[in-house]
Amino acid sequence: MWRTFPRLAASLSPLAILLACASAGSGAHEPNVITAPELSRSGATDLYSAIRRLRPEVFRERVSGSVLYFTERRPMVAVGNELAGGVEVLRAIPADQVARVEYLSAWQAGRRYGIGSTGGLVLVTKQSASAGDLSSR
Repeated sequence: MWRTFPRLAASLSPLAILLACASAGSGAHEPNVITAPELSRSGATDLYSAIRRLRPEVFRERVSGSVLYFTERRPMVAVGNELAGGVEVLRAIPADQVARVEYLSAWQAGRRYGIGSTGGLVLVTKQSASAGDLSSR
């Protein structure tokens, strides 16, 4: 075994080694999480449009998986850990007021919050009010 390792290491090109090291250390985005900087770069005014531009797969309708019920399910929305309704409530939330958006699968939502959303859950965390926001009121 020890005799084959140097041959393997020598056969790898320096470019392949560089790419492997770079990809292992890069801060690639999580596919189910959208952060405030990403939201601001999207250029969208409301959260629904921002999610549609950044992670359209969140709104993909999912088949229930049952042979008897082939109805498609859309995710529910929770804002600040409180259930807010369906994805239509995202249109009323300004994108610049959101700190984080996370998609939870149906299994994760049920385990974490005890709800039976077969389409999953979009968890919205709003930014905390800063002194500048309070003075403008």
